[in-house]
Amino acid sequence: MNPVAASRIRRVREALPADAFKPNPRRLWMVAAHTAVVLACYWWIRAWPATALFAAVIIGHSLACLGFIAHEVSHNAVVRNRAVRYAVLLWTFGLNFVAPTMWNRLHNDAHHGNAGTPGDPDRPFLAHEKNRATVWYSTLFYPSESSWKTMLVFCHFISYLLRNMAAVFYPANRKPAVVSSKPSYQDRERWWTAAEIIWMLGLQYVVWLAAGSTWWGFLWASLVPLCITSSIAMTYVFTQHFLNPIEHETDPIAGTTSLVVPRWVDWLHCNFSFHTEHHVFPTMNSSYYPLVSRALQEEAGSEYRRIGARAAWRQLWKTGMFRKVSESPLTSSEP
Repeated sequence: MNPVAASRIRRVREALPADAFKPNPRRLWMVAAHTAVVLACYWWIRAWPATALFAAVIIGHSLACLGFIAHEVSHNAVVRNRAVRYAVLLWTFGLNFVAPTMWNRLHNDAHHGNAGTPGDPDRPFLAHEKNRATVWYSTLFYPSESSWKTMLVFCHFISYLLRNMAAVFYPANRKPAVVSSKPSYQDRERWWTAAEIIWMLGLQYVVWLAAGSTWWGFLWASLVPLCITSSIAMTYVFTQHFLNPIEHETDPIAGTTSLVVPRWVDWLHCNFSFHTEHHVFPTMNSSYYPLVSRALQEEAGSEYRRIGARAAWRQLWKTGMFRKVSESPLTSSEP
């Protein structure tokens, strides 16, 4: 980590209460609530198929909320017991088709350990990675001044999961061309990921049954909600990571962006808008992120970025498609 950033983070931590770093098991009540909502909507789709679109929107939002909670669970911010944590992830991530073992290596290790650097699996493609596959992928799925402005941008979380799950099973350091960076996986992690994929497919079969064992019901109970979930997730993720330059050293303060959203949205989404705060203290109880935000404003000044969601999206469509290390995201090497 950048030594200046490390020093700032240390000073911020010293000013925070000890309770901020204790797990927050109350999030499990939200898991129960959103699970009840999802199950009720499956029944809704069977009972009133003509209004299935409304149920799909509600399912999609609840799945996104379960994903936000799972994100915290995976960082030990909710429960510390390993068995309980894994069981919660199998359910919350499983409904979102996220393999927990892959996520741990891809997100917790590779992304957090290399955020905003060439080793970050969540970054845009670099100039030297430009080829036919990455040009097409960026054109379809990444917001930039050269991409097609289609709904596929919002479906990127689905393609992100599929491409990285495929990468798990590539030998050694090989990977699909559209994967920016791949962490190393041990054989046992590949086996666990394979087992989790089978588990997730089993969950999808249960959803099929719950929605009436018809393709029409499954469309509204699973496929459409997953696209809605992806839209919510990528509204955050693109703005939080694609507006920052790619550096040689990770700097969680200068390398990520936090968003300003209405307070009720922060309540629903577990303060996911405070993303710089999360990268600074990934295991922290997210209820304390606003306190961290104020401390970062004082400590880092203009290097700490927290901007409105609309303004962030407007900037995204002005960024370049391909980046160079230590280059502004508003410039690029275009195809």
